[in-house]
Amino acid sequence: MAKETALDQRPTPPVGERDATSPAAGLLDVRDLAVDYRIRGGVVHAVRAASVRVAPGEMVALVGESGSGKSTTAHAVLGLLAPTARVVGGRVDLAGEDLTRLGAERMRRLRGRTVALIPQDPGSSLNPVVRVGDQVAEALVVHGLADRRRARAAAPDILAEAGIADPGLRARQFPHELSGGLRQRVLIAIALAARPRLIVADEPTSALDVVVARQILDHLQTLTLDAGIGVLLVTHDLAVAAQRCARIVVMAAGEVVEDAAAAEVIAAPKHPATQALVAATASRHPFRRPAAVPRPRTPPGAGAQSAAHVRIERLVKEYRLPRAADGDGVVRAVDDVSFDIARGQTFALVGASGSGKSTLARMLLRFTTPTSGRLLLDGRDITAVRGGELRRLRRRMQLVHQSPFASLNPRFTVEQIIGDPLAAFGLGTRRERRARAAELVDLVALPADTLSRRPAELSGGQRQRVAIARALALHPGLVVCDEPVSALDATVQAQILDLLVGLQEELGVSYLFISHDLTVVRRIAHRVGVLRQGRLVEDGPAEQVLTAPRHPYTQELVAAAHTEHRTA
Repeated sequence: MAKETALDQRPTPPVGERDATSPAAGLLDVRDLAVDYRIRGGVVHAVRAASVRVAPGEMVALVGESGSGKSTTAHAVLGLLAPTARVVGGRVDLAGEDLTRLGAERMRRLRGRTVALIPQDPGSSLNPVVRVGDQVAEALVVHGLADRRRARAAAPDILAEAGIADPGLRARQFPHELSGGLRQRVLIAIALAARPRLIVADEPTSALDVVVARQILDHLQTLTLDAGIGVLLVTHDLAVAAQRCARIVVMAAGEVVEDAAAAEVIAAPKHPATQALVAATASRHPFRRPAAVPRPRTPPGAGAQSAAHVRIERLVKEYRLPRAADGDGVVRAVDDVSFDIARGQTFALVGASGSGKSTLARMLLRFTTPTSGRLLLDGRDITAVRGGELRRLRRRMQLVHQSPFASLNPRFTVEQIIGDPLAAFGLGTRRERRARAAELVDLVALPADTLSRRPAELSGGQRQRVAIARALALHPGLVVCDEPVSALDATVQAQILDLLVGLQEELGVSYLFISHDLTVVRRIAHRVGVLRQGRLVEDGPAEQVLTAPRHPYTQELVAAAHTEHRTA
């Protein structure tokens, strides 16, 4: 007989609530939804007459380019629209109940218990001062499914259900001690905790490597088949939608322009927006550079014998674990890593979630101190630089964060966000800073009226472009790009990558480019380093590493990317 766990002891929902969301009663029916955003000087019609249906046990993809309205539609289903947003038309029926007419208290009872969200960004969705296990347990406690003691006992089982190894240890850690991939799995665990009937998954794998993303999506598919849970998968990645969903709903400019079986959408797209998405997806072969895109050019003097712009020597970073049950309670996030970044070139770091990529970037930028090893910039040791000297150094090194949700000040307009680094260093008059912000907004392909909007009024992809513009404001010599295009659709990804390559050729800027997406890496990198469990297992020219990998782990990543492309 199988051992019963705290997870199995979760109380069954009351009969009335089960009936309200049973398959017989239907699940989600969004009809003619219209949502407006109030901005300075006018109104943005973000969603116009959108209709989407999800049946029990069905996974439906809601796809579209950044800014198409898909995330706004998903947030309307959950009653989580920004304060500046308003539903101005249509219905959102969940099991026959119109959610647009419900009060805040009733929505709180439904949210998490009947319909749950897997957010796009774990950085802004997890409480930084509460342990992971307590955040999972809270989902059970607030819905009356367990008392606090039983909920805490169940938390490791729920984390394991979301595919987290060593869940007992992870439950005792804080979010900042986990990798981006692990934090995303914690969000999935929280969404699963109360056994909802509908899950809205808003770009749940956009920041994950191809291997982990496949595991997450496999798990969501299993839930739809085994537990009869409906899933609305919001994604900009048409390849993911085609692989995982029986039906695809395509949005463009706030409207649903196509709703059909996945095979039909891919084979015979009818609307121009769908045709553009299909074409962009077809061009994303991970090891074939698009014909219209030139190879990143090696600048004069950047050959093998030239001095490195950045040199990393035997870098180590160790973290202590909370009350470790065995061992010495220390984990090596980065283990004896060395590589160079040539001036005006791009060094790409790839690897699975938790491999140490972001930790290494934080050490280079001096956000955290290495346990041992050296960091050199233009031949100068910056490992121990501090105070005013460190502040001046950071003007030369800028970061494009993985998460624009957590890194953009929600109270600032886009103009203020982009101009803030200039103001912090006392550069330019107010008028000159405004002009620079307008110039950068145009460079990252955002409309001019974006300058007066705030982050909450932008899509995830639009926010990431604002983050890129801010990083470029100071004309830095080195930019660390931590998954800078993971939240963008294929078309906009290409625009941003082309922009980064063009800026590199024009300004001679160097990039440390962190990504899990080998297609993106192939497009921009001169050299590639592969991290696995904190160690650099392979390092070489991009062409060599991506087409003739030597290490078994690199071969696994390349094979997985090939498989993803073939099944798209």
